[in-house]
Amino acid sequence: MVNTKKIFISDSLSTDVPGAASCKSDRNLKVVGKTPDATPEFDHHIAANEYGFYCIPKDYAAREVPTLLRQGKVYEPDTLKFMARHIGTGDIVTGGAFVGDFFPAMCQALQSHAQLHSFEPNPKSYAAAQHTIQLNNLTNAVLSPVAVGETSGILPLQISRGSGSQAMAARAKIVDDAQGENTIDVTVTTLDDLVPDNRKVSILQLDIEGFELQAILGARRMIANSKPIIILEAARPRIQRLYLRTLRNHFPELNYRAAGVIERNAIFIPTNR
Repeated sequence: MVNTKKIFISDSLSTDVPGAASCKSDRNLKVVGKTPDATPEFDHHIAANEYGFYCIPKDYAAREVPTLLRQGKVYEPDTLKFMARHIGTGDIVTGGAFVGDFFPAMCQALQSHAQLHSFEPNPKSYAAAQHTIQLNNLTNAVLSPVAVGETSGILPLQISRGSGSQAMAARAKIVDDAQGENTIDVTVTTLDDLVPDNRKVSILQLDIEGFELQAILGARRMIANSKPIIILEAARPRIQRLYLRTLRNHFPELNYRAAGVIERNAIFIPTNR
């Protein structure tokens, strides 16, 4: 049952949307590094479902994931359950973080010594995800304000469309060329640099708007050492086959095999562990 009790956070007045509250601010967005104790400086809602609480920027509210969260529902519940069942004793790497919609469920599934590693290059989404971490007191979550790719550098991230007024929210993506006010330059790192080499990773889950291959190629050490289950957003069979070829070409000793699709997410398992 969805909890319809009104929620009050800080100086914010709740709405009557089930599982959601609204936080009003006239301040401009300002994110400096990791600020887990700071309320985001933009208008936002607080949503709740069975796993926890989520910060939803007001201009994201009509998009798919925020809409579900504000209705007290879970985004990709079967994928979350699959990961929780197969996470074992290791860490999970998941991204992009968006507003941290996977964080409460995944952090609850981790063993006491394990960690969740994630990344989010969009400053507004990063701030929202940090507030989600704060709201749920997720001490085992590590979030970085970067994109991931095959190599480190600086690349343009498209965060809006048109005149810059239409936020892309979870659809923000790395593009080839800057597009005026619709793009910002973001730091890109590799997953091998993001996750310490002494961490054992059980699951690598990526949904980064077509940049998954580059991220995989920047995780060679992590994949070779940890032999994780890999979950990649891939609704089309052609993309699923491309991902499988890439894994087999670059990690032949692990003999990755396709293991089906759950909610648009293709699952690949190493048969030589």
